[in-house]
Amino acid sequence: MKGIIILTSDEIAYRVGQVIESRGIEYPPVAPDTTYIIHGVKITEKEIKRWVDVVSYRMVFVLDKMPKLSKTIKEQIIVDKSLKAGRDGFKREVDMMFRWDNRTRVFTEISKNPIPIPLALSFLRKNRVEEIELWRLLSQTKFTLPAMYTEALLAYGVRPRRGMWQWPSKSLKHESPPDGFRESDKYWRNIIALDGKVRNELRSKGEPLPKGVKKGKESILEWV
Repeated sequence: MKGIIILTSDEIAYRVGQVIESRGIEYPPVAPDTTYIIHGVKITEKEIKRWVDVVSYRMVFVLDKMPKLSKTIKEQIIVDKSLKAGRDGFKREVDMMFRWDNRTRVFTEISKNPIPIPLALSFLRKNRVEEIELWRLLSQTKFTLPAMYTEALLAYGVRPRRGMWQWPSKSLKHESPPDGFRESDKYWRNIIALDGKVRNELRSKGEPLPKGVKKGKESILEWV
């Protein structure tokens, strides 16, 4: 039975049964009845096409915002309702997180309408990056404990201020590695830059090359 790819900004509902959670794609999603929850990947249509026929059960990508996808791809995956909210969908919750003095009320309101954790963290990085102790606590809860612990930190760990908060900056365009490299491989650009055989192999497959690499096939000098 073919599995399904799910895009969401709140993975809580998918932490059911056998779950493997990671930052980046560390394991092929082929185990039966297993949900793979992936954080920290800037998903693209190309990346979805790579995995859509491979996943055995569920492959869940946790995102800050909905990527641009064709209608054809959208029909092959599930887009969770948490990614369909508009820009102002959680403005009230963010405002109370940063500005309200009554933190018990903040916790109650956030529990009723939880801010997707990746979204909340992006606001914190923009507005509270200097609160080191808060970030240390978040590092112990965000990927390991139930979401209520992180929500409690957002309510009781953030110091309220009267000033206005800022929206997170747009992320830089993400460049996915060509086929044959894992998304988590930090050195794929170096390998391509240093190995002419690899570059020629990618050219023969029609794979896009990194910026600055010539498209024409190279002559390779080999020792006999």
